[in-house]
Amino acid sequence: MNRLFGSFFLILPAKLREEDKVKHMVWSFFLTLAALWLWPPEKAFAAVFLIGLAKECWDLRFGSGFCFYDMASNLIGSLAGLGFGLSVLAAWPVL
Repeated sequence: MNRLFGSFFLILPAKLREEDKVKHMVWSFFLTLAALWLWPPEKAFAAVFLIGLAKECWDLRFGSGFCFYDMASNLIGSLAGLGFGLSVLAAWPVL
């Protein structure tokens, strides 16, 4: 199991350069920013994570199959969006 887990992270940098994985990161980034306008950070992150998970479950049933690298890309994009969004909100002047 440890070798499988280790190989995932060895391959991850190359996978993240694929066009599909970049799209996952970008969509998750912007969906997280949008969700932060509606909900607190925990709910915004959870909502975007569940959207990504639902998309991968759809792919498992009707598409190319479930991809853990897609989920990792979703996670990276969502965490980046969360960090960026929270830093902007913290710097935003309160009216």
